[in-house]
Amino acid sequence: MKIRLLILEDDSTYLQRVVSIFNNKFGNELEIYSFTEIDAAIQCLGDKNIDVFLASSSFNIDFTMVPKKCGFAYFVESTDIDRYNNQKAICKFQRAELIYKQILSLYAEQTPNIIGSAGNRNSSMKVITFSTPAGGTGTSTIAAACAVNLAGKGYRVLYLNLQKYGDADAYFSCDGQFDFSDIIYAVKSNKSNRTIKLQSTVKQDATGVSFYSSVKVALDILEFNINDYVTLLNELQALGEYDYVITDMDFPSKREDFKAFENCRNVVLVSDGTSTTLAKIDRMLKAVQIIDSYSEYSIQPRFLMIKNKSRGVLDGYKEIKVIGEFPLYESGTPAQLARQLSMSNVFEQLI
Repeated sequence: MKIRLLILEDDSTYLQRVVSIFNNKFGNELEIYSFTEIDAAIQCLGDKNIDVFLASSSFNIDFTMVPKKCGFAYFVESTDIDRYNNQKAICKFQRAELIYKQILSLYAEQTPNIIGSAGNRNSSMKVITFSTPAGGTGTSTIAAACAVNLAGKGYRVLYLNLQKYGDADAYFSCDGQFDFSDIIYAVKSNKSNRTIKLQSTVKQDATGVSFYSSVKVALDILEFNINDYVTLLNELQALGEYDYVITDMDFPSKREDFKAFENCRNVVLVSDGTSTTLAKIDRMLKAVQIIDSYSEYSIQPRFLMIKNKSRGVLDGYKEIKVIGEFPLYESGTPAQLARQLSMSNVFEQLI
């Protein structure tokens, strides 16, 4: 089913150009109606059951004439304008792909949530989680490197940074105004179509890795709980667009949060070989063994380890298989380090 899009724009040259581009790029997704006169546009709203209405800021819109189920935004001339006349705003002078994603977002917000059916479920989607009970070991950098490595092999990869104070944008970049806060809202609310929201807010780095920009305010991610995470994974699986989801998360601090590991193919721990890190991992293993004894799911067998920044030989772990080791790198941005580490064959053991 196509999204019925109405565009009201007084600049006829721009209108012709944007409609032509949309038809060429998104002709299978959009059914477009375009007008330069407000009366004709308002008439079309009711006649064609429009889903999304975009209007130039030069028009004074009577919102009593806009159906409640119709998403609306003003077309404005600057990316710095988020709202205009108390309504959402979309800059018309940006790449068509970015405008299209914002159209999808408007549509998702006005459409009741539709959970992906089991028939569409991509059972082959694999989740690999990077986490560690010790901080400062380079877990996020190695998780990002794994995502780059898999994308370079042609896999469809989504990188999820769920750390409370993590920053996906330190490793990946792409234009767009959406971030993970939009996903949190969609997951927690039944007011939007989550599947479309996942598609409209995702970004793709030059490496081919898909990702969601980190929340602007850390308090948002604090609201994201284990049940929300499970819901998100189910939605991603129903979406069927990814072969691998690489999750970078804080190590669970509550018993119920270990549920995050139940859907994982592997949980990769990162150790820097210090006595403090080793002691924390040892204490963590004892806790996991207790949890496993009371659960139908076995978490510990999913654990693997990567040694990072190691300055010497580490004692082996009987309980955890070590799949590789990275040397200490003295300089480089997080993104540069992730790309350098991505060339390692360590990640072959995760496929």
